[in-house]
Amino acid sequence: MRELDALREAVTARLSPKRALHVLCVEREADALAWRWHADRDAARRAALLHDLTKELSEPAQLKLCEKYDIVVMPWERGKPLHALTGAAVARHEFHATEEEASAVRWHTTGRDGMSLLEKVIFLADYVDGTRRFGGVDKLRRLCYEDLNAAMALGLDHTIRHLLDKGRPIFPITLDAWNFLLTTEK
Repeated sequence: MRELDALREAVTARLSPKRALHVLCVEREADALAWRWHADRDAARRAALLHDLTKELSEPAQLKLCEKYDIVVMPWERGKPLHALTGAAVARHEFHATEEEASAVRWHTTGRDGMSLLEKVIFLADYVDGTRRFGGVDKLRRLCYEDLNAAMALGLDHTIRHLLDKGRPIFPITLDAWNFLLTTEK
Protein backbone atom coordinates (compact mmCIF):
# COMPACT_ATOMS: atom_id res chain seq x y z
CA MET A 1 0.00 0.00 0.00
CA ARG A 2 2.87 2.37 0.73
CA GLU A 3 4.14 1.85 -2.80
CA LEU A 4 0.76 2.99 -4.19
CA ASP A 5 0.69 5.95 -1.80
CA ALA A 6 4.16 7.03 -2.95
CA LEU A 7 3.21 6.61 -6.61
CA ARG A 8 -0.02 8.57 -6.10
CA GLU A 9 1.92 11.41 -4.45
CA ALA A 10 4.64 11.48 -7.14
CA VAL A 11 2.14 11.45 -10.01
CA THR A 12 -0.30 14.01 -8.64
CA ALA A 13 2.58 16.40 -7.85
CA ARG A 14 3.22 16.58 -11.62
CA LEU A 15 -0.39 17.38 -12.51
CA SER A 16 -2.78 20.29 -12.25
CA PRO A 17 -5.45 19.92 -9.54
CA LYS A 18 -8.11 19.17 -12.18
CA ARG A 19 -6.01 16.47 -13.89
CA ALA A 20 -4.97 15.03 -10.50
CA LEU A 21 -8.65 14.71 -9.50
CA HIS A 22 -9.38 12.90 -12.76
CA VAL A 23 -6.44 10.52 -12.24
CA LEU A 24 -7.57 9.73 -8.68
CA CYS A 25 -11.12 9.08 -9.92
CA VAL A 26 -9.76 6.78 -12.64
CA GLU A 27 -7.74 4.93 -9.99
CA ARG A 28 -10.90 4.38 -7.94
CA GLU A 29 -12.88 3.23 -11.01
CA ALA A 30 -10.06 0.96 -12.20
CA ASP A 31 -9.90 -0.68 -8.77
CA ALA A 32 -13.65 -1.34 -8.84
CA LEU A 33 -13.57 -2.69 -12.40
CA ALA A 34 -10.54 -4.87 -11.62
CA TRP A 35 -12.35 -6.29 -8.60
CA ARG A 36 -15.50 -6.96 -10.70
CA TRP A 37 -13.63 -8.68 -13.54
CA HIS A 38 -10.95 -10.43 -11.42
CA ALA A 39 -8.00 -8.42 -12.74
CA ASP A 40 -4.92 -7.54 -10.72
CA ARG A 41 -6.20 -4.64 -8.62
CA ASP A 42 -2.76 -3.25 -7.75
CA ALA A 43 -1.71 -3.27 -11.42
CA ALA A 44 -4.98 -1.56 -12.33
CA ARG A 45 -4.43 1.13 -9.71
CA ARG A 46 -0.82 1.72 -10.81
CA ALA A 47 -1.75 1.92 -14.50
CA ALA A 48 -4.64 4.25 -13.67
CA LEU A 49 -2.35 6.56 -11.71
CA LEU A 50 0.13 6.63 -14.60
CA HIS A 51 -2.30 6.89 -17.53
CA ASP A 52 -2.29 10.71 -17.93
CA LEU A 53 1.25 11.31 -16.68
CA THR A 54 2.28 13.38 -19.74
CA LYS A 55 -1.12 14.67 -20.86
CA GLU A 56 -0.48 18.24 -19.72
CA LEU A 57 2.87 18.51 -21.49
CA SER A 58 3.01 20.59 -24.65
CA GLU A 59 3.24 18.78 -27.97
CA PRO A 60 6.87 19.92 -28.45
CA ALA A 61 7.74 18.52 -25.00
CA GLN A 62 6.01 15.26 -25.84
CA LEU A 63 7.82 15.05 -29.17
CA LYS A 64 11.11 15.46 -27.27
CA LEU A 65 10.11 12.48 -25.14
CA CYS A 66 9.37 10.55 -28.33
CA GLU A 67 12.87 11.35 -29.52
CA LYS A 68 14.38 10.39 -26.15
CA TYR A 69 12.57 7.04 -26.05
CA ASP A 70 12.76 6.28 -29.81
CA ILE A 71 8.98 6.41 -30.26
CA VAL A 72 7.78 6.52 -33.87
CA VAL A 73 4.73 8.77 -34.12
CA MET A 74 2.15 8.20 -36.82
CA PRO A 75 0.36 11.31 -38.14
CA TRP A 76 -2.92 10.40 -36.44
CA GLU A 77 -1.16 10.00 -33.08
CA ARG A 78 -0.21 13.66 -32.87
CA GLY A 79 -2.31 15.83 -30.61
CA LYS A 80 -4.48 14.19 -27.98
CA PRO A 81 -3.38 10.54 -28.31
CA LEU A 82 0.33 11.43 -28.14
CA HIS A 83 0.22 11.42 -24.34
CA ALA A 84 -0.57 7.70 -24.36
CA LEU A 85 2.69 6.91 -26.17
CA THR A 86 4.84 9.22 -24.08
CA GLY A 87 3.01 8.31 -20.88
CA ALA A 88 3.72 4.61 -21.41
CA ALA A 89 7.43 5.33 -21.97
CA VAL A 90 7.71 7.58 -18.90
CA ALA A 91 5.73 5.05 -16.83
CA ARG A 92 8.14 2.31 -17.88
CA HIS A 93 11.41 4.24 -17.61
CA GLU A 94 10.81 6.63 -14.72
CA PHE A 95 8.23 4.79 -12.62
CA HIS A 96 9.28 1.19 -13.37
CA ALA A 97 5.83 0.15 -14.58
CA THR A 98 5.53 -3.44 -15.71
CA GLU A 99 5.06 -4.13 -19.42
CA GLU A 100 1.40 -4.93 -18.72
CA GLU A 101 0.87 -1.63 -16.91
CA ALA A 102 2.73 0.36 -19.57
CA SER A 103 0.67 -1.33 -22.27
CA ALA A 104 -2.54 -0.33 -20.47
CA VAL A 105 -1.28 3.27 -20.42
CA ARG A 106 -0.32 3.02 -24.10
CA TRP A 107 -3.76 1.89 -25.28
CA HIS A 108 -6.03 3.78 -22.87
CA THR A 109 -6.98 6.41 -25.47
CA THR A 110 -7.26 4.56 -28.78
CA GLY A 111 -7.81 0.96 -27.77
CA ARG A 112 -6.44 -1.83 -29.96
CA ASP A 113 -7.54 -5.22 -31.17
CA GLY A 114 -6.97 -8.08 -28.77
CA MET A 115 -6.81 -5.90 -25.67
CA SER A 116 -5.84 -7.57 -22.40
CA LEU A 117 -8.15 -7.47 -19.41
CA LEU A 118 -6.03 -4.77 -17.76
CA GLU A 119 -6.02 -2.67 -20.95
CA LYS A 120 -9.83 -2.85 -21.10
CA VAL A 121 -10.12 -1.93 -17.42
CA ILE A 122 -7.96 1.18 -17.84
CA PHE A 123 -9.60 2.22 -21.12
CA LEU A 124 -13.05 2.02 -19.54
CA ALA A 125 -12.08 3.45 -16.15
CA ASP A 126 -10.71 6.51 -17.95
CA TYR A 127 -13.85 6.73 -20.07
CA VAL A 128 -16.42 6.56 -17.26
CA ASP A 129 -14.75 7.88 -14.11
CA GLY A 130 -16.82 10.18 -11.92
CA THR A 131 -15.50 13.36 -13.56
CA ARG A 132 -16.95 12.42 -16.97
CA ARG A 133 -20.14 14.12 -18.13
CA PHE A 134 -21.42 13.26 -21.60
CA GLY A 135 -24.59 11.85 -23.07
CA GLY A 136 -24.69 8.11 -22.51
CA VAL A 137 -22.03 7.96 -19.78
CA ASP A 138 -24.46 6.52 -17.20
CA LYS A 139 -25.44 3.70 -19.58
CA LEU A 140 -21.77 3.01 -20.30
CA ARG A 141 -20.93 3.02 -16.57
CA ARG A 142 -23.59 0.37 -15.91
CA LEU A 143 -22.50 -1.71 -18.88
CA CYS A 144 -18.90 -1.75 -17.58
CA TYR A 145 -20.09 -3.93 -14.70
CA GLU A 146 -22.43 -6.13 -16.78
CA ASP A 147 -20.50 -6.94 -19.97
CA LEU A 148 -16.94 -5.68 -20.36
CA ASN A 149 -16.70 -6.37 -24.10
CA ALA A 150 -20.05 -4.71 -24.81
CA ALA A 151 -18.86 -1.71 -22.79
CA MET A 152 -15.66 -1.62 -24.85
CA ALA A 153 -17.65 -1.73 -28.09
CA LEU A 154 -19.93 1.08 -26.90
CA GLY A 155 -16.98 3.17 -25.73
CA LEU A 156 -15.22 2.75 -29.05
CA ASP A 157 -18.46 3.56 -30.87
CA HIS A 158 -18.71 6.80 -28.86
CA THR A 159 -15.08 7.62 -29.68
CA ILE A 160 -15.51 6.98 -33.40
CA ARG A 161 -18.74 9.03 -33.58
CA HIS A 162 -17.14 11.88 -31.61
CA LEU A 163 -14.17 12.00 -33.99
CA LEU A 164 -16.50 11.92 -37.01
CA ASP A 165 -18.63 14.73 -35.55
CA LYS A 166 -15.51 16.85 -34.95
CA GLY A 167 -14.10 16.11 -38.41
CA ARG A 168 -10.98 14.61 -36.86
CA PRO A 169 -9.01 11.61 -38.07
CA ILE A 170 -10.08 8.21 -36.84
CA PHE A 171 -7.12 6.20 -35.68
CA PRO A 172 -6.79 2.97 -37.66
CA ILE A 173 -6.05 1.08 -34.45
CA THR A 174 -9.37 2.28 -32.98
CA LEU A 175 -11.25 0.94 -35.98
CA ASP A 176 -9.30 -2.31 -35.66
CA ALA A 177 -10.30 -2.55 -31.98
CA TRP A 178 -13.96 -1.90 -32.78
CA ASN A 179 -13.98 -4.42 -35.65
CA PHE A 180 -12.20 -6.98 -33.46
CA LEU A 181 -14.81 -6.63 -30.71
CA LEU A 182 -17.70 -6.86 -33.17
CA THR A 183 -16.36 -9.96 -34.88
CA THR A 184 -14.57 -11.98 -32.18
CA GLU A 185 -15.57 -10.94 -28.67
CA LYS A 186 -19.36 -11.38 -28.84
